Amino acid sequence: MDSNASTRSERGTEHERAVSPVIGVVLMVAVTVVLSAVIAGFVMEMGDGMEDSLEATGAASFDFDADEGVMTVSLVSEGNADEWEIVGDVNDGNVDGIDGVGENVTLQCGNDDDDALGADEAGTVSVTASIDGGSSTVIGSGEYDCSDANGD
Repeated sequence: MDSNASTRSERGTEHERAVSPVIGVVLMVAVTVVLSAVIAGFVMEMGDGMEDSLEATGAASFDFDADEGVMTVSLVSEGNADEWEIVGDVNDGNVDGIDGVGENVTLQCGNDDDDALGADEAGTVSVTASIDGGSSTVIGSGEYDCSDANGD
């Protein structure tokens, strides 16, 4: 009995044996391509989120005393901003800026000074923050109503 004859029939021909390694290589390449695409998509989404963090952050508080007709604006948190500005319904928009945390700016009703609430009886004052003079982001707003103030 020829021992080589039985061994060849169990292993198949040379052509039949080559199919399995080729399929294995193709499957490995396909898995690698799919895995690379998934990882690349995840990394690209993380990069998109990084752009959002360039927006200025911070927090401001607003306290309006209707009896006195005075609004006090304070910077509570600087966040990542470099500059803060008080905007909104104020005389000519010319109001002293805020230099840092804990600083208060007082705005008054019925006052023609630069640091005065607008000519309207009611309105809104906001604080905007910016990074290196770039675009501004509103970090807080407060409303006032000067119609009941003693100064009017």
